[in-house]
Amino acid sequence: MKGIFLVTFLLISSFTHAESFEELTQRLESHELLKSQLSKVEAMQEKARQSGSWGDPMLSVSAVNFPVKSLSRNESMMTGIQFGLSQRLSVSGKYGKLEESAIQQAKTQKAQTMQLSREFLKGIWEFGIQKERLVNEYKVLKGNYDWIENHLKITKRLYSTGKVPQQAVLDIQIRKSELKSQIDQNKYSQESLKSQLSVLLSSEKTLDIDLGTIPWKLLNSWQKSNSDQDYHELALKHNLQASDLKVDAQNRNYFPDITLGFSYTERNDIDGVGDFVGASITIPLPTSDTRYAAKKEAVFKKVEAQKQYRNYLNSRPNILKKLTFEIMDVSNQLQVLQKETLKYSKSSRDVTAKSYSRGGADYVELLRSELQYQNQLIKEINLIANLKTKKINYLFVNGSSLRPGREL
Repeated sequence: MKGIFLVTFLLISSFTHAESFEELTQRLESHELLKSQLSKVEAMQEKARQSGSWGDPMLSVSAVNFPVKSLSRNESMMTGIQFGLSQRLSVSGKYGKLEESAIQQAKTQKAQTMQLSREFLKGIWEFGIQKERLVNEYKVLKGNYDWIENHLKITKRLYSTGKVPQQAVLDIQIRKSELKSQIDQNKYSQESLKSQLSVLLSSEKTLDIDLGTIPWKLLNSWQKSNSDQDYHELALKHNLQASDLKVDAQNRNYFPDITLGFSYTERNDIDGVGDFVGASITIPLPTSDTRYAAKKEAVFKKVEAQKQYRNYLNSRPNILKKLTFEIMDVSNQLQVLQKETLKYSKSSRDVTAKSYSRGGADYVELLRSELQYQNQLIKEINLIANLKTKKINYLFVNGSSLRPGREL
């Protein structure tokens, strides 16, 4: 039953179309989350215009000094209809600084969106690395499965001639079953990985990548790459500029706005004087804690932005150094494994298998040499995946391009 389910599952999954690396990266341009973040940038840009506005002029119409009893317009010379026009004016220039600060905040959000797109792009790379690891692991397991199956036939022949005990046949059959289970698990892992890619790229359908289209050569130049796309640093820089402008605006806020007004009163002209005009200036008295608290808030946020920016500038080189040492360490392990350990492990397996087929080595030595060689091959695959992952992390932290030609 389990075998039927597996076959059905793999038949369904085989219809998944493997897209190229470039096709998958182009999907980011229509990613719902990135589009929503870009809409947020546009909203913040419009809000910046609002922050720099003095507000609308105020028009008022008032009926003044009408007698309570008659509400007549012709009984008193003070009765009339008053028209007023007022406008808030800023002499400090704080609204211009508030607008500039809001513009920098919008640039911060845009840089964060670009950084998010790089995180998605790094996710595509990590998917490709993990898929390559699973595909190569499958090849190793399948090769070992065929090898064990062949030696199971040899064991049965040796058992029929009395050269090995029945336990040898049983143990090798158990090893064969273990490999079959590992192969099935590998297939499930590959399909599960495809679902992760679909989630990453916000796709309704199952996605896959053609490993042959991944620009692996880009990883070879990790130490020579340019660092001109560090959008995280750019976001922190814009945030610091925005907080600095906000402090400047709050300093200017100590000079209060004035409201200038003009009025015109249309009278009944009983006294022959005619209509009245008037003017007013309204100035708030800065006696509350509102302005002072706003200034302190802006100062503390600027300090926060400064600390975050400096912390990143200080930690980034050390993170790159750490990744460099890790890359060198994994490269050295891989080199020793490929030049020495794998060669010796394969020779050991081949010698043991040859001796076993002639009735020399026992089946325990055969299984030990087979498992040892498989483990070394799996270790090589994992080291290669680990090395590629660290290189792509280096490029990401360094602010280097993660795709040939152009960045998102």
